[in-house]
Amino acid sequence: MTFADNPLYKEVFHSKVHDVKFYAPTNGEYNMSRYVAAGAQNIFSAAGITKDNLSAFLNKMLDICNEEKNNKRAKTDIAILCNNLLYRTKYPVDEDCALRMGAIYTFIDGEDPDQTDPVFTAKKIELVKSQPYDADLYAFFLTLGVQLTPAWNEQEPATVDWEYLTKRAEMLRSLMPIPPSSSK
Repeated sequence: MTFADNPLYKEVFHSKVHDVKFYAPTNGEYNMSRYVAAGAQNIFSAAGITKDNLSAFLNKMLDICNEEKNNKRAKTDIAILCNNLLYRTKYPVDEDCALRMGAIYTFIDGEDPDQTDPVFTAKKIELVKSQPYDADLYAFFLTLGVQLTPAWNEQEPATVDWEYLTKRAEMLRSLMPIPPSSSK
């Protein structure tokens, strides 16, 4: 599906670096599948962890429990991992969670707006993190994700430092190498 000529959708961002356009519904209403995916993402956001990170922690704990050697260290190692998880629940949300939320609420050509497809979500996250790096796309997804993540909004308003996010985006943009001029 292409969105450019469809009046039900509007372009919300164009990554010039990757030449990809991102769209959202003109009326701001998404299919229920997007809200369900966003709700699931918010659960991970509230825990300050992504699904992949949580799985990695739990798998490491299981490995430690199943390891017959180092039984003396097992209790300490599991306690360290549990404390890390508990720390994350005290200070919710990391940048990856916000980026994923931004990916859930935007569409790219070829994506079905009436269902959330993990392949397209992963593709958008890959664009955000890939080389060449697009600081504007990163800032767009981060800002959108923070605005749409209830776990951010449950924090004290002072904890969402918009000035910091803006300065960070500008700093990242300044680190990008300027390609040599093609005119000689």
